[in-house]
Amino acid sequence: MKKNCLGSFVVSLCIAVLSVCCSNETKADTIAFAPTGLSLIPSEPAGNDGLFFIPTVKISVTELGYVDCGFTVGHSVGLFDVTSSIVLASTTITGSSTLTSNFRYNLITPITLTAGHQYAIVGTFTPGTGPDRGYQAVTAGAATQITYQGYKYDTSSTLNLPTTSYPTPIFGADFQYVIPVPEPAATGCFLLGLGVMVCSKRLRN
Repeated sequence: MKKNCLGSFVVSLCIAVLSVCCSNETKADTIAFAPTGLSLIPSEPAGNDGLFFIPTVKISVTELGYVDCGFTVGHSVGLFDVTSSIVLASTTITGSSTLTSNFRYNLITPITLTAGHQYAIVGTFTPGTGPDRGYQAVTAGAATQITYQGYKYDTSSTLNLPTTSYPTPIFGADFQYVIPVPEPAATGCFLLGLGVMVCSKRLRN
Protein backbone atom coordinates (compact mmCIF):
# COMPACT_ATOMS: atom_id res chain seq x y z
CA MET A 1 0.00 0.00 0.00
CA LYS A 2 2.83 2.36 0.92
CA LYS A 3 4.61 1.47 -2.33
CA ASN A 4 1.52 2.36 -4.34
CA CYS A 5 1.11 5.67 -2.52
CA LEU A 6 4.78 6.52 -3.00
CA GLY A 7 4.58 5.55 -6.65
CA SER A 8 1.56 7.77 -7.25
CA PHE A 9 3.29 10.65 -5.51
CA VAL A 10 6.49 10.30 -7.56
CA VAL A 11 4.58 10.07 -10.84
CA SER A 12 2.46 13.11 -9.94
CA LEU A 13 5.58 15.08 -9.00
CA CYS A 14 7.32 14.18 -12.28
CA ILE A 15 4.27 15.22 -14.30
CA ALA A 16 4.11 18.54 -12.45
CA VAL A 17 7.80 19.22 -13.10
CA LEU A 18 7.37 18.29 -16.76
CA SER A 19 4.42 20.65 -17.10
CA VAL A 20 6.34 23.57 -15.55
CA CYS A 21 9.41 22.86 -17.68
CA CYS A 22 7.54 22.91 -20.98
CA SER A 23 5.18 25.77 -20.14
CA ASN A 24 8.08 28.02 -19.13
CA GLU A 25 9.64 27.57 -22.56
CA THR A 26 6.45 28.55 -24.42
CA LYS A 27 5.92 32.30 -24.61
CA ALA A 28 2.69 34.11 -25.40
CA ASP A 29 2.27 35.69 -28.82
CA THR A 30 3.97 39.09 -29.18
CA ILE A 31 2.59 41.84 -31.43
CA ALA A 32 5.35 42.90 -33.84
CA PHE A 33 4.42 46.56 -34.28
CA ALA A 34 2.59 48.87 -31.88
CA PRO A 35 2.43 52.19 -33.80
CA THR A 36 2.27 55.49 -31.95
CA GLY A 37 0.44 58.60 -33.07
CA LEU A 38 -1.92 56.93 -35.54
CA SER A 39 -3.82 59.48 -37.61
CA LEU A 40 -6.45 58.98 -40.29
CA ILE A 41 -5.58 59.44 -43.98
CA PRO A 42 -8.76 60.95 -45.52
CA SER A 43 -8.43 59.43 -49.00
CA GLU A 44 -5.68 56.84 -49.37
CA PRO A 45 -5.47 55.33 -52.89
CA ALA A 46 -5.25 51.61 -53.52
CA GLY A 47 -1.78 50.17 -52.99
CA ASN A 48 0.58 48.17 -50.81
CA ASP A 49 2.03 49.39 -47.52
CA GLY A 50 5.08 47.46 -46.33
CA LEU A 51 7.00 47.51 -43.07
CA PHE A 52 10.53 46.12 -43.50
CA PHE A 53 12.28 44.51 -40.54
CA ILE A 54 15.04 42.17 -39.36
CA PRO A 55 14.48 39.77 -36.43
CA THR A 56 17.30 39.85 -33.89
CA VAL A 57 16.46 36.28 -32.81
CA LYS A 58 14.69 33.38 -34.50
CA ILE A 59 10.94 33.95 -34.32
CA SER A 60 7.86 32.04 -35.46
CA VAL A 61 5.07 34.13 -37.01
CA THR A 62 1.66 32.83 -35.92
CA GLU A 63 -0.83 35.50 -37.01
CA LEU A 64 -1.11 38.13 -39.75
CA GLY A 65 -3.17 41.26 -39.20
CA TYR A 66 -4.44 44.55 -40.59
CA VAL A 67 -5.33 47.77 -38.81
CA ASP A 68 -9.02 47.98 -37.86
CA CYS A 69 -9.94 50.31 -40.73
CA GLY A 70 -13.67 49.79 -41.21
CA PHE A 71 -13.60 46.65 -43.37
CA THR A 72 -16.39 47.05 -45.87
CA VAL A 73 -13.96 44.99 -47.99
CA GLY A 74 -11.26 42.47 -47.08
CA HIS A 75 -7.60 43.49 -47.09
CA SER A 76 -4.80 41.15 -48.17
CA VAL A 77 -1.74 40.75 -45.93
CA GLY A 78 1.48 38.98 -46.86
CA LEU A 79 4.76 38.11 -45.16
CA PHE A 80 7.67 38.47 -47.62
CA ASP A 81 11.26 37.33 -47.78
CA VAL A 82 12.86 40.52 -49.08
CA THR A 83 15.91 38.91 -50.71
CA SER A 84 13.84 36.58 -52.88
CA SER A 85 10.60 38.66 -52.98
CA ILE A 86 8.77 35.41 -52.18
CA VAL A 87 5.58 35.62 -50.13
CA LEU A 88 5.98 33.21 -47.20
CA ALA A 89 2.39 33.45 -45.95
CA SER A 90 -0.71 35.45 -46.79
CA THR A 91 -4.31 35.88 -45.68
CA THR A 92 -7.30 38.18 -46.13
CA ILE A 93 -8.34 40.17 -43.07
CA THR A 94 -12.02 41.03 -42.71
CA GLY A 95 -14.29 42.61 -40.14
CA SER A 96 -14.84 39.20 -38.56
CA SER A 97 -11.11 38.59 -37.95
CA THR A 98 -9.98 38.67 -34.30
CA LEU A 99 -9.60 42.19 -32.90
CA THR A 100 -6.52 42.82 -30.73
CA SER A 101 -5.09 46.28 -29.92
CA ASN A 102 -6.59 48.14 -32.92
CA PHE A 103 -5.68 45.39 -35.40
CA ARG A 104 -7.59 42.37 -36.68
CA TYR A 105 -5.72 39.06 -37.04
CA ASN A 106 -6.03 35.65 -38.70
CA LEU A 107 -4.10 32.60 -37.53
CA ILE A 108 -1.68 31.09 -40.06
CA THR A 109 0.46 27.97 -40.18
CA PRO A 110 3.52 29.18 -38.21
CA ILE A 111 6.43 30.48 -40.31
CA THR A 112 9.94 30.56 -38.80
CA LEU A 113 12.01 33.65 -39.58
CA THR A 114 15.80 33.66 -39.34
CA ALA A 115 17.68 36.14 -37.16
CA GLY A 116 19.59 38.74 -39.20
CA HIS A 117 17.56 38.23 -42.40
CA GLN A 118 15.29 40.93 -43.83
CA TYR A 119 11.56 40.44 -44.19
CA ALA A 120 8.53 42.65 -44.86
CA ILE A 121 4.94 42.56 -43.67
CA VAL A 122 2.76 44.03 -46.41
CA GLY A 123 -0.90 44.99 -46.50
CA THR A 124 -2.95 45.87 -49.59
CA PHE A 125 -5.27 48.82 -49.09
CA THR A 126 -8.42 48.66 -51.19
CA PRO A 127 -10.85 51.59 -50.88
CA GLY A 128 -14.20 50.28 -49.70
CA THR A 129 -17.72 51.56 -50.02
CA GLY A 130 -17.82 53.01 -46.53
CA PRO A 131 -15.42 53.88 -43.70
CA ASP A 132 -12.31 52.05 -45.01
CA ARG A 133 -9.35 54.37 -44.41
CA GLY A 134 -5.58 54.15 -44.05
CA TYR A 135 -3.61 55.36 -41.04
CA GLN A 136 -0.17 56.92 -40.79
CA ALA A 137 1.92 56.73 -37.63
CA VAL A 138 4.56 58.86 -35.92
CA THR A 139 6.60 55.73 -35.13
CA ALA A 140 6.23 52.05 -36.05
CA GLY A 141 6.83 50.90 -32.45
CA ALA A 142 8.70 47.65 -33.19
CA ALA A 143 8.89 44.87 -30.58
CA THR A 144 12.23 44.23 -28.85
CA GLN A 145 13.11 41.18 -30.99
CA ILE A 146 12.63 43.15 -34.24
CA THR A 147 14.72 45.89 -35.87
CA TYR A 148 12.52 48.17 -37.98
CA GLN A 149 14.11 48.87 -41.39
CA GLY A 150 11.66 51.36 -42.84
CA TYR A 151 8.42 51.73 -44.79
CA LYS A 152 7.82 51.31 -48.55
CA TYR A 153 4.71 51.55 -50.72
CA ASP A 154 3.38 51.13 -54.25
CA THR A 155 0.08 51.77 -56.03
CA SER A 156 -0.67 48.20 -57.14
CA SER A 157 -4.11 46.83 -56.31
CA THR A 158 -2.73 43.32 -55.81
CA LEU A 159 -0.46 42.04 -53.04
CA ASN A 160 3.24 42.40 -53.80
CA LEU A 161 6.49 43.68 -52.31
CA PRO A 162 6.56 47.51 -52.53
CA THR A 163 9.76 49.37 -53.49
CA THR A 164 9.18 53.12 -52.98
CA SER A 165 10.46 54.44 -49.65
CA TYR A 166 8.63 57.02 -47.55
CA PRO A 167 9.70 58.36 -44.11
CA THR A 168 6.31 58.04 -42.38
CA PRO A 169 5.01 54.48 -41.90
CA ILE A 170 1.46 53.81 -43.04
CA PHE A 171 -0.59 50.95 -41.52
CA GLY A 172 -1.43 48.62 -42.90
CA ALA A 173 -0.28 45.29 -41.88
CA ASP A 174 1.01 43.78 -38.66
CA PHE A 175 1.75 40.32 -37.30
CA GLN A 176 2.16 38.33 -34.11
CA TYR A 177 4.93 35.88 -33.28
CA VAL A 178 6.39 33.57 -30.65
CA ILE A 179 9.99 32.65 -29.85
CA PRO A 180 10.39 28.94 -30.63
CA VAL A 181 11.33 26.55 -27.82
CA PRO A 182 15.13 26.15 -27.83
CA GLU A 183 16.21 22.68 -29.01
CA PRO A 184 18.02 21.71 -25.75
CA ALA A 185 14.94 22.64 -23.70
CA ALA A 186 12.65 20.67 -26.01
CA THR A 187 14.95 17.64 -25.74
CA GLY A 188 15.03 18.00 -21.96
CA CYS A 189 11.25 17.99 -21.78
CA PHE A 190 11.13 14.88 -23.98
CA LEU A 191 13.66 13.02 -21.80
CA LEU A 192 11.83 14.02 -18.63
CA GLY A 193 8.57 12.76 -20.12
CA LEU A 194 10.26 9.48 -21.05
CA GLY A 195 11.55 9.21 -17.50
CA VAL A 196 8.03 9.66 -16.14
CA MET A 197 6.81 6.76 -18.28
CA VAL A 198 9.65 4.44 -17.18
CA CYS A 199 9.24 5.41 -13.54
CA SER A 200 5.49 4.82 -13.69
CA LYS A 201 5.93 1.38 -15.29
CA ARG A 202 8.52 0.24 -12.73
CA LEU A 203 6.49 1.40 -9.77
CA ARG A 204 3.42 -0.47 -11.03
CA ASN A 205 5.47 -3.66 -11.27
